[in-house]
Amino acid sequence: MSDTQFEQLVRRLEAYAQNHPTQYKLKVALVAALGYAYMVVVLGLTLAVGAWLILSLKDGESSHLSSIKLLFGLGVLAAIIFRAFWVRFTPPTGYEVYREDVPRLFLLIDKLTSALGTPPFHHVLIVNDLNAAVAQRPRLGIFGWYRNSLLLGLPLMLAMTPGQFRAVLAHEFGHLGRHHGRFSGWIYRTRIVWSRLLEELRARDHWGSWLFTKFLDWYAPFFNAYSFVLARAQEYEADRQAARLIGPHAMKDALASLQVIARLMNELYWPALNRRTITNPTPPASHLDELITVLQRDTPQDRIQKWLHEAMQQTTDYADTHPALADRLAALDQIPEKPNAPEPPADFPRLRDPHETTAANYYLDAHATATRAALDRSWAESVADEWRQKHQEMAAARARCQALSDKSATGGLSIEELWEYACQMEALESDRAALPLLQQLLTKAPTHAEANLAMGRLLLGQDDQKGLQYLENAIAADREAVVPACQLASNYLERRGNHKESMRYRVKAQRQRQQLLDAEAERSTITPGDSFEPHGLSAEIIDGIAGQLASKPDVQAAYLVRKKVQVLTSVPCYALVIIPHRAWYELDTEGSNQTLLEKLRTALMLPEDTYILIADQLMKHRWINTLNAIPQSNVLRTHATAS
Repeated sequence: MSDTQFEQLVRRLEAYAQNHPTQYKLKVALVAALGYAYMVVVLGLTLAVGAWLILSLKDGESSHLSSIKLLFGLGVLAAIIFRAFWVRFTPPTGYEVYREDVPRLFLLIDKLTSALGTPPFHHVLIVNDLNAAVAQRPRLGIFGWYRNSLLLGLPLMLAMTPGQFRAVLAHEFGHLGRHHGRFSGWIYRTRIVWSRLLEELRARDHWGSWLFTKFLDWYAPFFNAYSFVLARAQEYEADRQAARLIGPHAMKDALASLQVIARLMNELYWPALNRRTITNPTPPASHLDELITVLQRDTPQDRIQKWLHEAMQQTTDYADTHPALADRLAALDQIPEKPNAPEPPADFPRLRDPHETTAANYYLDAHATATRAALDRSWAESVADEWRQKHQEMAAARARCQALSDKSATGGLSIEELWEYACQMEALESDRAALPLLQQLLTKAPTHAEANLAMGRLLLGQDDQKGLQYLENAIAADREAVVPACQLASNYLERRGNHKESMRYRVKAQRQRQQLLDAEAERSTITPGDSFEPHGLSAEIIDGIAGQLASKPDVQAAYLVRKKVQVLTSVPCYALVIIPHRAWYELDTEGSNQTLLEKLRTALMLPEDTYILIADQLMKHRWINTLNAIPQSNVLRTHATAS
């Protein structure tokens, strides 16, 4: 389902749900049940065919080796289906806190649980995210029996006041509360289960997985579209329930403040932390102390208002079930303020005053220091290797920049060197250090797509509208630049309130993205029934491929052809089909083929846009007959292949 088709379906369902709410829920339930029914039917057919084969072998009606192999394959498929029913969810990780350590936090959890009808939590984990979330892990796969974990981001608790944090937490509890209803909660969890199931099945390469991946590739977006309206309604409902409990203004303040805090971290905290990789070979002992330093600075109110204004310009779309901030605040305006509620402060939204206690200090109390220390240690350990590698890259970049600077002063730089110099200077210094180098490059090569894209990105980051023209230049120069350039332009125009132009770029990006997805789908599935033509590559390239394959004892024969494609016809789609050496008695040919495929992917140097396929035993002769009909397709062939 394309993005456009998804959006059109959701729009129709929104109108239908508004006019026929009961019938809409019934349709969602039927679509949800369809997924479970499909899995039960496939499992039943698999077991039935397996039983029939066993009876045939027992009665002597069949003793053919192929029947034994098929029975073995069906057994593996049945195991995959059973594992799919018990889809594995990785338990969430974090620093677990207990009631005796943080009684004030658990008192808040108890109050919200009681007020909103939320099921009890088995674990409360403090994590390194600017977020609060509820994680449900089913112990019986798609059949449920959930283990509930509450994830509380310490950066969020350090940035927010106790009241703001309480509002965010109330919203998260609302997702599991009684006001959502058992049906809505079931759909909410089912969306997650099907998404995770599709991920797991795609990760397995068993030949039987296609029974589910093909179905789920169609079913998952279809089910997501049908349940999308309900999921978005749940976001509004969670906001409403939280607002009725803690007050609509407190809820609005928390939502708006969260947007501003995210911008503050993205523009001030993370860039400053990343720049430390230039000088320090190891990460800081406490990245949270650095965050506290940034949060304690006095952020000018005009900057806060600018960030809020840009957040309010965002419109609700169909890429996310969360509504835009403006729509969420407008919905909260419909809820009356609680009696005797204090007058809301004039500065909205309000970042926490540096002298005001944080939600972390208030709710974690004496345990706040130990919690911070534990998260700092785990963060430093998790990023140590990446940090060290980044530091080495920065040291090499600094040396390279010096060499390029010296060369520029004496003999001038080539286009490639100017591009490298600009990229390195942006990483080492700042956006402003890269701009004159990019301008110099574009004077020499006006159609350089990557430089135009970078120039547009940097200028728009400085609120300079001239960046749009550079993005247009990038779009005209390279189809690979269309999606990122359109996304940059759309986001910039959305922040400026120019929704019409923003939508134009968004539609253009959707069309290009869909074309790329269609091209990848067409190329990722190659079968003997496809139309092929000669590869058209030079003899030198073919000799190089043959030489690489000749040293692989597992390869009996190899063919190289070009698939005739309908999407992006100017981009070739080469198929290197490998006929492997296999003994007649081997049963687990799938595992052997997968091992060979991984080995060839890492060992072979092939032309761009080449797909490697290992011919399955059942399809071997059909592949050979198809490929032998294509002139010059033989890359490597032994006498045994002809049999």
